[in-house]
Amino acid sequence: MENKKIFYFLLFNFLFYMIGKGQNPIVQKILNEVNMDSLTFFVKQLTGEEKVIINGIPDTIFSRHKNQPGNEKAFQFVKQKFLGYGLQIDSFQFSASGKNLLGIKIGSIYPTRKFILGAHYDNVGSTIAPGADDNASGSAAVLEAARVFSESTFPFTIVFALWDEEEQGLIGSNAYSSFAVSNNETILGYINMDMLGWDGNNDSVADLHVRPVANSLQLADKAIESNSVYAIGLNLHIVNPGTGATDHAAFWDNGYTAIGINEEYDGDFNPFWHSSADSLGQFNLPFYEKCAKLAYATLADCALDSIISSGISDVWEQPPFIIYPNPASAKLNIEIGSVYHNNSIIQLTDVLGKIYYQELLLNKNSLEINLQNLQSGFYIIKFNNGQNSYSSTLVINK
Repeated sequence: MENKKIFYFLLFNFLFYMIGKGQNPIVQKILNEVNMDSLTFFVKQLTGEEKVIINGIPDTIFSRHKNQPGNEKAFQFVKQKFLGYGLQIDSFQFSASGKNLLGIKIGSIYPTRKFILGAHYDNVGSTIAPGADDNASGSAAVLEAARVFSESTFPFTIVFALWDEEEQGLIGSNAYSSFAVSNNETILGYINMDMLGWDGNNDSVADLHVRPVANSLQLADKAIESNSVYAIGLNLHIVNPGTGATDHAAFWDNGYTAIGINEEYDGDFNPFWHSSADSLGQFNLPFYEKCAKLAYATLADCALDSIISSGISDVWEQPPFIIYPNPASAKLNIEIGSVYHNNSIIQLTDVLGKIYYQELLLNKNSLEINLQNLQSGFYIIKFNNGQNSYSSTLVINK
C-alpha cells in the first residue's frame, strides 16, 4: 500500500512538472508576433539605411557616437516609438553628453518590482558609422520587444532600456544601476543584448554570460530552459564568469541579477566590428531572430512566472537546495533546506529534459548522486514540491 502511495505521488508530481514546464501560451503568442521585417527595419533606421521621422520631419541617423547629432536623433526616434507602444517614458541624464532612455510597462500587481531588457544605443565612429551589429542589433531588438510585449499584461513591471556611452566604459548602465541600488529599487533581473547579428560559421552558437551574483545563475537557468521549451534553436555557450565589457557587468557590480545574450565572442567574433563595414548586410538573419527570441522568451517567462507572481515566493530569494561541487565530475552532493526535505522531488536532467536521476524526498535533507556514467556537459537540477518548482544549472567536467 505504501508503495502505491509513493507511486501515485511521483506520478502526480511528474504530471504537475510536465504541465508546469510546458509552453506558456502568452509567451508563445509574443514569440509568434516577432517580425523579422520589423526587426531589420529598425536596424536600417538606426544605421542610416532608412530615414526616420522625428517630430514630423524626415531625418537620417548617420552615427550614434556620443558627440554626433545622430546620438540625440536615435534617442528621440526611440522615444517616439516607445510612446506609440503606450509605454511610460523616463530618461536618465547622467552627464552633459549622456542620457539613458527607459520605456516602462507598469506591472498590474507588483509595479515596484521590475525586470529589465536592455541594450546600448551608442556606437563608435564620428561621421558615417553604421554600428549595425554593435549595437543597433540589440537596440532594434529592444524596440521590437516593446512592440510585441505591448499587447499583453504582466504582474511585474517591465522596463525596455537603452543605455548611452557604453563604448566609453558602460557609463550609462553603471549610472542607472548605481542610482537604483542607492535608492533600494527592486530589480528582479536584467537581460542584456549586445551584438546579436553575426554567426560567421552558421553554427547557431550564442554566448550566455553569467556570474554568481544575486540570482544570476537562476536567471541563466531560465534562459537555458526557455531555449529548450520554446524550441528557439540556439546552441548556448555558457560563459561563467561572463565578460565585464558590456552593460550586464554594471548590474553585477551593483549586486543585481543579470545575464547577457550575444553572439559568440570567442572563436567567431565579427570581423567588421567597430568599422564602417558593420552593416545589416553582414547579419546572419536567422541567428539574429533566435537571439532576440531567446531574450523575449526568458523575459516573458520571468515576468509571468506563477511561482513569483502568486506572492513573491522565496523560491528565487532562498533556494530550496545547495549543490556542490559545481563543476562536478564523479559525484554531486545536494543539501536540502529543512522546510523542503519532505514530499518533494529532485531530478537531474540534461538541457533537453531527459531525466537521469529522480528521487522522492521522504525526510531526507541530503543526497549524493553518482555521476560516473554521465558525460561532460550542462545539466539541470530540478526541484518540485507540488506547489513550487526551482532549477539550477550543473556543469559536469571530466
